[in-house]
Amino acid sequence: MAYSKNNKLEKVYAARSHEERRDAYDDWSTTYDQDVTSFGIQLPYVGASVFARYVKMGESRILDAGCGTGMHSLPLKLMGYTNFHGIDLSSGMLEIAKSRHIYDSLKQMALGERLDFADDEFDVTYSIGCLAPGNAPPHSLDEFVRVTKPGGLIIWSTHAHINEQTQLFHKHRDALTRARDWEIEFETAPFVSMPNGDQNIKHAVYVYRVN
Repeated sequence: MAYSKNNKLEKVYAARSHEERRDAYDDWSTTYDQDVTSFGIQLPYVGASVFARYVKMGESRILDAGCGTGMHSLPLKLMGYTNFHGIDLSSGMLEIAKSRHIYDSLKQMALGERLDFADDEFDVTYSIGCLAPGNAPPHSLDEFVRVTKPGGLIIWSTHAHINEQTQLFHKHRDALTRARDWEIEFETAPFVSMPNGDQNIKHAVYVYRVN
């Protein structure tokens, strides 16, 4: 089953292990920004706009979970936000993120596994464009809740077009709500996230407050 009509996206979405996913992103890292910009990617702008609405400047320790090349946190850095800590599976992506001088720290970690952080370590967890089929699994959200302080925010995106695979992410976020692990503060309307890349892929950005 194909998830995307775009070959580069399909290689990522079709990955079935951390190793396949890491290799797909390592191979893509040097042209990633150029390629997704040509796809008309909207996520960095929507994510940063939502973030700025809910997070006051200068008061937060921020985890960028699945930071990639730093594309999604760069607009926030340019606005004056600081204290970013990035993690990503791909060493190739992390090298590019390092060159941008956005982050106070960068570590190689896989979303979906236990993160090498203490409980309640961050004021905000920010994860844009990561939680998707073949990428980071739904239970990545459990670790976001664990490492984010009570009262802190988790700002993240996932696919808003519903099918057998994407529905798992929505079932998991609803389960966390029923368990009172978090409460929703805001969600965008679904939008085509890469209009020049694949019209079938829609995203939404969510803001949850940790209980």
